[in-house]
Amino acid sequence: MAVAALAITALCWAWSLGVAAHLHHGAGLWPLFGMWAVMMAGTMIPPELPALLRFAPREAAVFTGGYLLPWVAFSLAAAAGQSALREAGLLDHRMALVGAALPAAVLTVPGLCQLTPLKRACLLRCRGAAAIPARLPSAIAAGLASVGSCGLLMLVLFATGVMNVAAMVALTLLLVLERALPARYPVSSVAGLALLACAVARLLA
Repeated sequence: MAVAALAITALCWAWSLGVAAHLHHGAGLWPLFGMWAVMMAGTMIPPELPALLRFAPREAAVFTGGYLLPWVAFSLAAAAGQSALREAGLLDHRMALVGAALPAAVLTVPGLCQLTPLKRACLLRCRGAAAIPARLPSAIAAGLASVGSCGLLMLVLFATGVMNVAAMVALTLLLVLERALPARYPVSSVAGLALLACAVARLLA
């Protein structure tokens, strides 16, 4: 199952890299939705490998499908938001927010969220995903907890450029570390402080 999950992740990343090179700034809603959905799948499957490893192949497929459903909804909302921002002239050719104030705000909000009890509660549920049964309602609940824990972090891409590969890799690594390391390691808090520092630097620049 690990091989299949890694293969799907690799395909998602390969597709995302291809899109990063060719997707036009003026793409419509549905191409943007496809971009976000594949990008979220490639980013969110690796942190769930410990859960997938304990399931039989059919159970893992059910869990993965249910887990990704909330992220599909998130992707549609993100694509709609990106389309609206573009129409308002607030995105540049890299699909990044223009100016200093808006990118700083987009970095500040998830930075603050990383320091809150809500983040800790959602992350605790995410860490417990390996113990839940492989049933669709449980998988959807795990996906909702994941969106609660990581959804705002994904909006950082609007500050870096939506298809910024380095940012995507950094976010994926952060999510893996948040779930894999024991709770005594303040990974989330350190990431939150780093985002706040980046927001200040963006304003000063």
